[in-house]
Amino acid sequence: MVQMTVRVKVELMPGLRPVRKENPFELELSPETSLRAMLLQVGFKEEEIEHLRVFVNERLAPLNKTLKDGDSIWIGVVMGGGDHP
Repeated sequence: MVQMTVRVKVELMPGLRPVRKENPFELELSPETSLRAMLLQVGFKEEEIEHLRVFVNERLAPLNKTLKDGDSIWIGVVMGGGDHP
């Protein structure tokens, strides 16, 4: 039997756009959806994606990763700071 949809749980780093009413939230995707495609579907712009750090099931994931049913996704952004000599 072929699975028709993939359900994932998505959590955004606090303050990260796009703002969602619920955080974390569940998302229903087509099978074979890549991480990049999911980020675009959620509302991130292509130029924003390169600044994100995305973890799938607590592991840093490449943007071409195919998402699977039950995956847990955390989306954050690279933060700069600290003293520089």
